[in-house]
Amino acid sequence: MQGTGFEVVMNILEQLHRPDFKPSKSDRLLMSYLIESAAEAVHLPISEIAQNSGVAEATVTRFVRKLGLSNLSEFKMALAGALTDTSQRYIINPDITTTEPVMVTARKLLDANIGMLEKTLHCLDGDSIDKSSMLLLRARRIYFIGMGNSGYMANDSSYKFFRIGLDCQGTDNSHTMMMMAALLKKGDLVVVISHSGETQEVIKTVELAKQNGAAIIVITANRASYLVEMADAAVLYKAQETLLETGSISVKLAQFFIMDLIYTQVVKAMADMAAENKRLTTQAVGLLRSDKI
Repeated sequence: MQGTGFEVVMNILEQLHRPDFKPSKSDRLLMSYLIESAAEAVHLPISEIAQNSGVAEATVTRFVRKLGLSNLSEFKMALAGALTDTSQRYIINPDITTTEPVMVTARKLLDANIGMLEKTLHCLDGDSIDKSSMLLLRARRIYFIGMGNSGYMANDSSYKFFRIGLDCQGTDNSHTMMMMAALLKKGDLVVVISHSGETQEVIKTVELAKQNGAAIIVITANRASYLVEMADAAVLYKAQETLLETGSISVKLAQFFIMDLIYTQVVKAMADMAAENKRLTTQAVGLLRSDKI
């Protein structure tokens, strides 16, 4: 049991996305249904919830107890309350009001982002960071992948590591991801950046990459993700998005922080070579600004 019933009631929607326990495959089916059809589920009996999600009634009962609640009725009351609160949801941050001065808002956003980075730091596993850096150092070829805003991070990270001499490529295109995965071999590495950990194009790419012998690093906020289960190294961070915050700066900051930390560990392990390669690449780019090549 995770925490008190009151604590679970207060964060029931977060628990459905990122539970504090390792969910089974049946749990994931149930979670997916509850996330997509929460407004419907609060009015249904256990038999229909089980049928609609494709699981047994016993799975529903066990899942509710894993959340720290005593029965389904208590769970549905908590979910209904959370949905009511969400319908009156704040725009960006619960502390920000529509009438406050811009500099007051600026301070609140800064404090919120600093707090998020502190939470990420506290949840970091140093062994996962070290293992990730070693996988990068040993890899023959490295592919950074992600969709949407995480795709931007994948491309930026690829460029960052390429500048110090690692054989890298980044992509946010699902077709390119799958073609790349089809050609991977043992010794290759895929670095997956996925905030939700549930993007199907990314999951299919990782499944094919694993099948072909590639190692996998996953960077996500979702500890219960199937991607984490498939990973050779998984690095978790803390960041949440509100209703109008898709692609929020807090998520990007957390991802930047993780990638910069792994990058720093890699540079520490190959300091002289990294410095020389960075000098050479910087010098090469500088030739574009001169008249001589």
